[in-house]
Amino acid sequence: MVDKSKIYFSSDLSIKERACFETGIKLGALYHILCGIPISTDEKVLKAIEKGIEKSISCQPYVKEVNIQLDRHLIRGEKYHEFDYDEITGRIIRAKIIINFENVEVTAKIDWVKELEYPLMFIEKIVQI
Repeated sequence: MVDKSKIYFSSDLSIKERACFETGIKLGALYHILCGIPISTDEKVLKAIEKGIEKSISCQPYVKEVNIQLDRHLIRGEKYHEFDYDEITGRIIRAKIIINFENVEVTAKIDWVKELEYPLMFIEKIVQI
């Protein structure tokens, strides 16, 4: 498949750099789509959110695989009043995405890093395919 968008990118951009760029776009979208979604401890609700967002992100170009797991033990589940609910935050998102761009495969993750107190997005592995 010919990359019709190539003309819009700097000509000195390597395939690996472009693959990393594409990966970052998908990670950012995944994270910001999830944050703020109301949730409960109901397993059906959690599975539906995970699978729905996986399917949505997989529609984007170059996505080979997406896996989302919401950290269930961090979901409160208790309502203190009728308007109370829990919502997805960076603390509970565990995600893995694999991008194939031309001959490069990038595996990247979103995970809460306790030492940083931050939902870090990072590249785990880059390989030539």
